[in-house]
Amino acid sequence: MISTAGLSPFVGITLVRENREMFEADVQRDPMAKREIDAFRERIGGMETVEDLVNDYEVFSFVMKSFGMEKEIYAKAMMKEIFTADPDDDKSLINRLTDDKYTLANEELGFNADGTADANFTDPDWVEEMVERYTEQRLIDTQSDVNESVGTALAFEQKVSGLTSWYKVLADTEMKEFIMTAFGMPESSANASVDSLKKMLEKRMDIEDLQDPEVQEKLIRQFSAFAAVTQSQTTENAAVTLLSQGNSYNMVTIDIDSIQGFSGYGTR
Repeated sequence: MISTAGLSPFVGITLVRENREMFEADVQRDPMAKREIDAFRERIGGMETVEDLVNDYEVFSFVMKSFGMEKEIYAKAMMKEIFTADPDDDKSLINRLTDDKYTLANEELGFNADGTADANFTDPDWVEEMVERYTEQRLIDTQSDVNESVGTALAFEQKVSGLTSWYKVLADTEMKEFIMTAFGMPESSANASVDSLKKMLEKRMDIEDLQDPEVQEKLIRQFSAFAAVTQSQTTENAAVTLLSQGNSYNMVTIDIDSIQGFSGYGTR
């Protein structure tokens, strides 16, 4: 199994991009993932209600992991409400939650308000699209476990098409971290109000530019460069602690301009 553990962020991202099929195959070979994929393929077509789904642990786990909601896997009552919510009702739960993943799950599963299942469940193409979604999300999650910066950059690639306002960026903790890191904003900025942060970001870039592939690539490179600095500083601090216990240490300095050919995204 290929691993990005210990690699610099950009090297790790490049490794995943160039060997995507191999990484995805590794995901699907994982015993738990294989069981969940097989269970979904075999049983989703026979499910007629939302109760059928949430009461089948393996299939429900597959669905929750497909939409990055593994942490809510035991919140069955909330998920039933999300799955059957009316997206046209401003007061429905999915319209009161800020994370788009809940709306996406509601749309993709297509349960009716009474909890009955949509015809998609018997469509082989839809089933395989869900398997692809599951595999992509599990790849992001597993990379986040071994190299957090790689996982965050992959998540940005996955979510960027839906980031159509700075409020949407700031409502997603992971995307907020990505953008602030890519712009080299100090950690103290995160404590500012949402409106203040929005103004800071607007000064740096028009939100429409976020859909430009060249801008996306530049942001990933900048995120990788700053994340590499943080990674190096963490390693340096650990080394200094160990060496200082022996009453000696060597200082290390980092030239940011030499990292990944870094070129800052200037303010307008």
